[in-house]
Amino acid sequence: MRTERRFFRTGAVAAISLAAILVAGCAKTKPQTPAGYLQIDINTSPANLDPRVATDAISARIGELAYQSLVRVGRDGAFVGELAEKIERPAPDAIVFHLRHGVRFSDGRPLDARDVLYTYASLLDPENHSVKRAGLAEMASLEAIDNYTLRMTTRRPYAAALEMALLGIVPRGTPLAARDAIAAPPGSGPFKVVAFERDEALTLTRNPYYPAPSGALGGIVMKVAPDATVRALELTEGICQFAENDAIQPELIAYLSRQPKLRLIRSNGTTYQYLIFNFRDARLRDPRVRRAIAYGIDRQAIVTALLRGNARLATGMLAPENWAYNGGVLNYAYDPARARALLEAAGYSRTRPLRLTYKTTTEGRRLAEAIQAMLRRVGVAITIRTSEFATFYSDLRAGNFDLAASQWVGVSDPHQYSLIFDSRMTPQGGGNNRGDYANPEMDRLLRAGDAELDPAARRAIYARVQQIAAADLPYVSLWWIDNVAAYDRRLDGFEPFPNGSLLSLAAARWFPSAAAAGAARP
Repeated sequence: MRTERRFFRTGAVAAISLAAILVAGCAKTKPQTPAGYLQIDINTSPANLDPRVATDAISARIGELAYQSLVRVGRDGAFVGELAEKIERPAPDAIVFHLRHGVRFSDGRPLDARDVLYTYASLLDPENHSVKRAGLAEMASLEAIDNYTLRMTTRRPYAAALEMALLGIVPRGTPLAARDAIAAPPGSGPFKVVAFERDEALTLTRNPYYPAPSGALGGIVMKVAPDATVRALELTEGICQFAENDAIQPELIAYLSRQPKLRLIRSNGTTYQYLIFNFRDARLRDPRVRRAIAYGIDRQAIVTALLRGNARLATGMLAPENWAYNGGVLNYAYDPARARALLEAAGYSRTRPLRLTYKTTTEGRRLAEAIQAMLRRVGVAITIRTSEFATFYSDLRAGNFDLAASQWVGVSDPHQYSLIFDSRMTPQGGGNNRGDYANPEMDRLLRAGDAELDPAARRAIYARVQQIAAADLPYVSLWWIDNVAAYDRRLDGFEPFPNGSLLSLAAARWFPSAAAAGAARP
């Protein structure tokens, strides 16, 4: 354990140094945010603001504030109507959506069924090459019965059909954004994007056609601040008034919780952190190698020392709060002796180590180094390759890795297993099976789970899916990350979602003093 202890001791020294910088209070810049606006510091820039194209987490957070879809995912993980005020299922392969009347886009245009049809048609157009197109593969047709009623027909009885209704709607005639576009189409959500400078800041102001409660925020400025210390400094100095999850470095959480001007709240999260194997590599197709790596990682030590306890060890992609969760699966407690034995059986040893390349983002390097140190002790030599997110994401989708660490954010329906473990759903096939994993039994179960409408029968199918995933190990399940939000006490009304959504900020209010905000809370 000497190597692991040395790594974590280095992290502790770094945390002390960061805290010393914070106490020094070196940032004295006055807030530049307009009056009545909230500044949120984020660690990376959104990749694209068009809801038909955007797939990264930051873009999704912005999209929830600027666009509305037929349905959305509620705080409890269930689908609730958004643009649809009523949803009917007249047949196993059909859903009827009744739209709300009086909805307008932020440019004043009224929203009706023709806008919904156009949004979906533009996404499905093969010329547009949207990565979201694969998610609509089970939709046979979408037709307007009248200006406020739509019927979606699926190719078969399809349990996850409502996931296809999560697409943000744009006005008819809006061209699909280019991959690197910075303009945002009009939306019908509570805010609209009025300015965006990549890698600098994005500004949202109120959609004048969306009802806002009295005293609600006038807008939001999202500032890109890649350095965690800068984000913490701006919180303590009042330059920034809100940050959550990836924008808050774990070793700074305790410090931020002691700041009298800030509130810090934690809640169980559903963001799933995992380590993916590339099955195109014959060495990694050997289950003994995958299991050795799983047994060789002390996940609890990393959660305790690196994440400061702000995570729960994961058994699979679905968190315990999910209706289909099955915790009765094969688990991989830290067992270096077992890891070494499995590697030796596969032909490797500490004198003849298995050599692998581990891809990650710049911010993921500390986790990579922890895993590198642990696996070195059992006979796996890891070479770490870091890059900025866009390059890392491109490598991940291209299968250009041996091992890689990433996250799934906002998983609500177990249909996600189909997108990542069905052998047909490689990136070339429009899916997210980036490691090229294939198992005929898994394929059969996933297709059965998608077609099964009875909740109890569907739960049983996905219980088996989770067991196979744990045994086959296309992923090493690491942890479910806790939601952590730090914000100015003058903000009232923020409520965390398990998936990290910021949607509650649409009804949040800003008060002139923390005392006034406290008095407003029930």
